[in-house]
Amino acid sequence: MSCHPVKKLLRAILLLLFAGVLQASDSEHQSHESIISAVESRLAAEFTQTGEKLVIAITPLDHRLKLARCDTSLETFDPPGGISMGRTTVGVSCQLPKPWTLYVSANVGREMPVAVARRDLSRGTPIGPDDLSLEIMNTSHLLRGHFSSVEEINGRTLKRTLRRGQVVTPSMLVVQKTVRRGEQITILAGAGPIEVRSRGKALRDGNPGDLIPVLNLASKKKLEARVVNAGLVSTQ
Repeated sequence: MSCHPVKKLLRAILLLLFAGVLQASDSEHQSHESIISAVESRLAAEFTQTGEKLVIAITPLDHRLKLARCDTSLETFDPPGGISMGRTTVGVSCQLPKPWTLYVSANVGREMPVAVARRDLSRGTPIGPDDLSLEIMNTSHLLRGHFSSVEEINGRTLKRTLRRGQVVTPSMLVVQKTVRRGEQITILAGAGPIEVRSRGKALRDGNPGDLIPVLNLASKKKLEARVVNAGLVSTQ
């Protein structure tokens, strides 16, 4: 019975010594928390914009990673190819006393309004404003794109079935043409300060910059004209 207090005392001394060794060991290494903090600061400075909430998820560092404690502030830098939204990496380095460099993985997104379907919609359906709603989402996972307003999609036609709650992506929509075959247009012609406008008909679909065949309704002549905007082409 007399040795029991001695055992307790020895156990307490050993625990104190072990804690001291751990504390000394930790002080020799750069904390993972400081590295994560440096990466978050770099990404926040790179992407934060007014009115948008940035969402940053840093991949946890391997608990076995032991890097020499840095005597100066950690330096962060862009990896080859630069920092981008979505999956990206940030370089972290230390110069003194023992130089080291580390690349930390992260996922960066923004929480912003995203257009989703309010109900099931069939292929070929023209989308109306009542068919959509806006929900705040983390856009880092929307790799196929998205729309942030209903106006961008209103009147567009679906290429495939859309389910309730599904995010609307550009690939789901029929590509719109600024000028459509068969519609009446204005043909702009002339040289220098003199412009002549005449009525015509588009003979092919086209977007701004496209060269399409058109028919001059007055002369009944076919000619090539470049699409300027909706309802207007130019032969200049």
